[in-house]
Amino acid sequence: MKKILIIFLIMTSMAGLFGQTENIENGKYHTSKEQFEKKYVRQEYEKYLKSQIKVEKNKVVIDVVKSIEFSENLDKRFKLIFENGLIDPTKVNGNYVLRISSIDELILLNPNPQTKRFSFWIFPQKGISGSENSVEYMLKGRANPDEYYFELQNENADENTSFEKFIEGAKLTYLAYGGVII
Repeated sequence: MKKILIIFLIMTSMAGLFGQTENIENGKYHTSKEQFEKKYVRQEYEKYLKSQIKVEKNKVVIDVVKSIEFSENLDKRFKLIFENGLIDPTKVNGNYVLRISSIDELILLNPNPQTKRFSFWIFPQKGISGSENSVEYMLKGRANPDEYYFELQNENADENTSFEKFIEGAKLTYLAYGGVII
């Protein structure tokens, strides 16, 4: 019995050494960290008024002509970002329609309670110009999504502020193309 207990203790202590944990130096954080360290420039974007936004089941319509579509499985917290008019589709991909396939908060890259950083994926679409000779148009059917990064800031937030309250008072302060996901 003593030997079994010793083996059990050794195994559980080793599991801590080899268990998967998020690391800011690799995985999803590696390119994100580089983006925010090397390319970050604080910007100011206008936020749409609630009166300009119509929320549907899997879509947010902004100013009647712009829309952001997402999966019904998208975390409701992330839907709040779009429902609060923080993202303009034309600022992302030059198109009036933005189809979000994945979104993730980059928790380890949030420098303080007033700042939240995110990444999201979209698949390329035909641009506004509609030129059949454009690179965007030719790559429209490619299988790999594009990754974008954005940052939200709420000057009145602290470590006790709920995600919902943070989003209500937030402003978009950074939006950038990150690259193609391979």
